[in-house]
Amino acid sequence: MAKYKIIDYVYPTAGELARLILQYKDVEYDDEKVDSPDRIYEAEEDLVGKNNEEAAICDMVMDGLGVMFSKVRGNQISKLDAKQQIALFKQMIEEDVPRFLAKYERFLERSDLKSGYLASEQLTWCDLGVALTFAGMQIRQPKLLEKYPHLKNFVDKVTANEVVSHFIETELAPSAVLRKNSM
Repeated sequence: MAKYKIIDYVYPTAGELARLILQYKDVEYDDEKVDSPDRIYEAEEDLVGKNNEEAAICDMVMDGLGVMFSKVRGNQISKLDAKQQIALFKQMIEEDVPRFLAKYERFLERSDLKSGYLASEQLTWCDLGVALTFAGMQIRQPKLLEKYPHLKNFVDKVTANEVVSHFIETELAPSAVLRKNSM
């Protein structure tokens, strides 16, 4: 049995480098390629949207979060000491996050959807992802969404769901408080 397993997109990604490294070092690994690693679960649970356009909007919305966090998601952050990591997080929160809050606010403000969701009239995985991200950030910064009424209403709507609120309370909040206290 292989020691490593790569689950990656069917198109080239950073996973290619991992494959190359493992092959270069002659390390056995399992390689599973999918259209979208998350999409396996979302499609099974009806969270992708009703059509390709809604699925594409979900991808776009979540890519935005990825870009927002790109400063702190790179491999280089693990090489920094704790003070440098905290400084990088603060820089991201001060410089990157406000730009993206404004973009998500405009997106919701201009949306024709009556549901108040981002991509569909029904809840999708991107609604869960965005709401979870900003709910977690609000734990650390309670006034984060004050200037963004559409985004605040959206986060409140998604997090009002009993399952989502329970997850935030039991899974997200404890780790967010720990991170808040370390900053």
